[in-house]
Amino acid sequence: MALEDNSDLNLMIESNRLSTFRNWPNPNISPESLAKAGFFYLNRSDEVKCAWCKGVIAQWEKQDDAFQEHRRFFPECPRAQLGPLIEIASAGIRDLGIQEILPAKNPKFSSLDARLRTYTNWPIPNIQEPEMLAQAGLYYQEVDDQVRCFHCNMGLRSWEKEDDPWFEHAKWYPMCHFVRLVKGANYVQEVQELTRSSASHSADSPCMTIEEAMLTAPVRLALEMGVNGGIIRNETLRQLNQSGKPYANVDDLLKAVFDERKDIEERNSGDITFSSYGSDCAGYINNHTFPVSTDNSSITLQGDNSSSSTTNCSSTIERNSRQPESSSANPAIQQKPCNVNIGTNLVDEPVKESSLSLEEENRKLKDARLCKICLDEEVAVVYLPCGHLVTCVQCAPGVVQCPMCRTTIKGFVRTFLS
Repeated sequence: MALEDNSDLNLMIESNRLSTFRNWPNPNISPESLAKAGFFYLNRSDEVKCAWCKGVIAQWEKQDDAFQEHRRFFPECPRAQLGPLIEIASAGIRDLGIQEILPAKNPKFSSLDARLRTYTNWPIPNIQEPEMLAQAGLYYQEVDDQVRCFHCNMGLRSWEKEDDPWFEHAKWYPMCHFVRLVKGANYVQEVQELTRSSASHSADSPCMTIEEAMLTAPVRLALEMGVNGGIIRNETLRQLNQSGKPYANVDDLLKAVFDERKDIEERNSGDITFSSYGSDCAGYINNHTFPVSTDNSSITLQGDNSSSSTTNCSSTIERNSRQPESSSANPAIQQKPCNVNIGTNLVDEPVKESSLSLEEENRKLKDARLCKICLDEEVAVVYLPCGHLVTCVQCAPGVVQCPMCRTTIKGFVRTFLS
């Protein structure tokens, strides 16, 4: 089969690649192993070509392994990096959520702190916050309000108060690997669709522009309330694209903004919470049995502010054998609404150990979820091929080798803990 005959085949699919080996002449290696490694037959000699990296290999010998030879000659090929256990049956590895490694154009600004330090003389902090710009991968160039992405090296300027740094970054430079890593391909696609839709509306009809909509009364009221200008702009633009008109009142606008924020928080939420132990003093006392003599003595609980308590809510229990049996006027149990101390001589040791073990478990779980680089943000990136979940999205682009196993990183997978 000639190479031209393969033009109508989707060679990303293994079965289609295998179908090109009908006249395969070399018995030293099987067509099945070659097709699995990403190759299709060029119908001349024993030359095969990768559907991804376009690399050509020939002169196959008996002991050759298709994947090993693929990695040896074309180590950067995404199909060779994935190995034989993963089959790609679509347009490429991006459909699997795998992002290839491309070096940052300005690696010295790979960390969030390095980018933040460039904003010392930022001239418009009341229009755009340096922290928001830095989180979007942008560092200040000390020229007017011009900023530049550390990864794709593309610049942005002429900022307005309602601009969202992430939206503008994805709008003008949709192929930036940092934007795709942090926000995801779906976000970039949505931004591009909104941009195209806005452009088509403005070309086909004299409807209100986003700049005009940002001057309407509901938008001004929302901005005066302190709502993020970028979020308001995105929601107003979405409303214009759907109906051609801005929001009629501030209540509808705020509802749309908070609904969108709630959806984002639900998608990215992964916090583990534990109820504080012993927060209800009365419940603690009612659910625990303390040793009491069988005589006519009563139990008196007295509020105390001493520091000998072992938990946030404790009490001191004292026996009062002098209290007469018939004393019904004075209640036997007196409680304070807070800070009741239980004497250490009567607290159950298993209760204290349980409290400590819960606290220790909670601390370990939180530590496990923290980025091992900045120790601040939550881990969100899996390194390939080792598979370690180590860093947050801000720190990941600056890491060349996995901090856990020192394996050279070939790709990223964005993760969301739940």
